[in-house]
Amino acid sequence: MLTRRSAEKFERELILKRDSGAVVQGDDKKRMLTSEYFSLWLEHVSLRQSKGWNDSVIRMTQTYILPAIGHIRLQDVRAPDIGRILGTMKSNGFKAQSMLHVFNILNSAFKASVEYFCYLDRSPVSKLDRPKIHQVERSYLVPQDAWKLLEVARNHHLGPAVWLAVLSGLRTSEIQALTWSSIDFSKRQILIKAAYKRGIKKVEPFPKQKDWAIVPMPEALCDYLLPLSHRKFPKDLIVPGKNGGILDQKVFWNGIVSLCEKAQVPKVSPHELRHTCTEIWIGLGASVEDIRRLLNHKSAETTQRYIHRTDDRLLSLASAMVLPKLKEA
Repeated sequence: MLTRRSAEKFERELILKRDSGAVVQGDDKKRMLTSEYFSLWLEHVSLRQSKGWNDSVIRMTQTYILPAIGHIRLQDVRAPDIGRILGTMKSNGFKAQSMLHVFNILNSAFKASVEYFCYLDRSPVSKLDRPKIHQVERSYLVPQDAWKLLEVARNHHLGPAVWLAVLSGLRTSEIQALTWSSIDFSKRQILIKAAYKRGIKKVEPFPKQKDWAIVPMPEALCDYLLPLSHRKFPKDLIVPGKNGGILDQKVFWNGIVSLCEKAQVPKVSPHELRHTCTEIWIGLGASVEDIRRLLNHKSAETTQRYIHRTDDRLLSLASAMVLPKLKEA
């Protein structure tokens, strides 16, 4: 069993050699166990990630990865070993999403062993083992139903949260941490610089994509929020929960379902209000790149999952397509 003390000692030795310009090779390279390497790798990446991310990766590493290959020397790990980890998870009924998380950890760790630490010549992780995730079409509200929901939510205590999600596409974690000081009414902009992390029950000073983002506010959203900005809640929160604390996600979820019932529109979740937002913006002519920036996505591939190809839009485009009259010869 690898102890924290032995792992830290081993790590100090390796870092000292690396910083002095020495190449880890010979006996050091041959004797390194996979468990020892993962301790070193986790210490290295933990400085760049959130506590929630670190806790999740450590838990998955200790539960799924190290019991299978921790006792094997790093140099002896092969592709079939990686395949066995994922195969065991699949046979035990784990969902593809959980398997993908473990695959990404393995891929990142072994990639670093090649490119950063130079312990291996090549990674044993193969793309052939990458679990395939079948995307499920998310529900959303068409613009007409979205307007009904906004009107019903206007005077509700969750009104600001609903309006922010529907018109500017904010994530629930961003809404929970949003303060009035982050809104610039003169420029009609929202500065997204924090998010509430449920796993650690803490507000972290950066959103999901790590980088701060500026989100535009439609005029209707500005007109709705401005009169409410004079209310002062504890911690300057726009949508506080009970006793002035962070808004509970379950309360938000149940509140939206109740508001949907009152507005007589299909029931949606907080995340599906984000999908609703894209429908509204695309209907106004926004491009995929516009939506990517609005939702603060790293890649357009992620944004594509938020764009729904509806028959109504195609029919509208088809009806607008009128050929010019040709002059008779």
